Amino acid sequence: MRKGVESMIDGFTRGEIPDEARSELLGHFSDNDPRFGTALVRRHGLGSDIVVNVQWHEHGDEGPGYVVKHTVVFLHRPGAVLPEFEIRPRKGVAEKALGMLVSLLGAPPMELEDEPVFNERYSVMTANPDSVRVLLGRQAVESILAVDDLHLRFSGRGVLASRRSIDGSSGGRSGLAMRDIRDHRLEGGAIKALVEDTIIAGGPIVDDPEVGRRAADAVEGSYAEEAARHLQEQGGFIGRQVALNLITGEMLDRMKSAPAPRTEIPAPVARRAWGSTTIPMIVAPIFGLIFITIGIVTILGGSSEGMGFVGFGLAALVVMAFVLRFRSIRRKLVIRGVPVDARVGSVDRTNTSVNDDPIHKITIVTQDGSEPMVVKMGSAPARQARRMMEAGKATWILRDPDKPSRGLWLDGWCLDNSVD
Repeated sequence: MRKGVESMIDGFTRGEIPDEARSELLGHFSDNDPRFGTALVRRHGLGSDIVVNVQWHEHGDEGPGYVVKHTVVFLHRPGAVLPEFEIRPRKGVAEKALGMLVSLLGAPPMELEDEPVFNERYSVMTANPDSVRVLLGRQAVESILAVDDLHLRFSGRGVLASRRSIDGSSGGRSGLAMRDIRDHRLEGGAIKALVEDTIIAGGPIVDDPEVGRRAADAVEGSYAEEAARHLQEQGGFIGRQVALNLITGEMLDRMKSAPAPRTEIPAPVARRAWGSTTIPMIVAPIFGLIFITIGIVTILGGSSEGMGFVGFGLAALVVMAFVLRFRSIRRKLVIRGVPVDARVGSVDRTNTSVNDDPIHKITIVTQDGSEPMVVKMGSAPARQARRMMEAGKATWILRDPDKPSRGLWLDGWCLDNSVD
């Protein structure tokens, strides 16, 4: 961000993004390595306001993909307790297509009663419609309508705002080493206007902790439980997946108290722990044997190209071996693991991802004085771990009886243990 911009915006200075705010900000980006420029930060009693340029790489269907650059504003409010929802301007074919897609999947955009102007201008994407309706009262709606169109993403501890969607699917392009750059960065007065509009539109929701508490009190259980109930009631693909993989506190209580070896493993726990290995274990050896057979036949026919097929086949079998080892370790932890009371010590995002889901290192500190264990999990368990750490909520972990440094943290998948 160019020097001198901070002089246009009251109270902002150049500096590092606070660690807690950075963790929340990273949660808005699915890319495993978003890069932030020099930030403008304004600290105050409610938290901090952050203006920063961010860039990341989007993978395209063909070719090397493209680089996306944005200017975003993040209002970090550690005391806020909010559901997750997104407010998107109803502009363009892409937004209409997105609305149709999420409706087909079982999560249609919500509309506000008696707010035709808002409903015509914006769509609200959320799995928490009941609590979000409490947040979007008359004052909040008027504030959002009072500014130029914004993309607003509300998380548990603040709101991220930008002029364009950070999905990165549109915008100007320029060539750079066979890659496109889609540059949505702002300059000068446009940055100031973005900050002012974000505070006007998001302030009534994020700056009053009581608003979030009223929304939380309006629904039964946590926001995560509200979302699960709503998606299951809506049906559709998403609702069926939620029901299929739902892990309850009762399931985990039974597992914790059951003596090893455990014989009755709840199906959702098994699916989460090692279910993703089933298809690779079936497909990898089939492809491996097919390629090896083709390679051998080709070699016998006098062609040296057969060695390439054999190589691919052997690689597939090596993949199967790794998958089999992973599955074996997970099964052992679930069936023979020793339950140990613990607490969450830290949550750190890594530079790797699986299926576009950033992987995090979650450090679990056991209460028996043994060495902390580090488990690697996706963004949803990591968010749950961070909330449990903030609340000081106790947890437990299954420890490998033969390798104390290895464990499996089931609470990260448990709906009943979610913390707002």
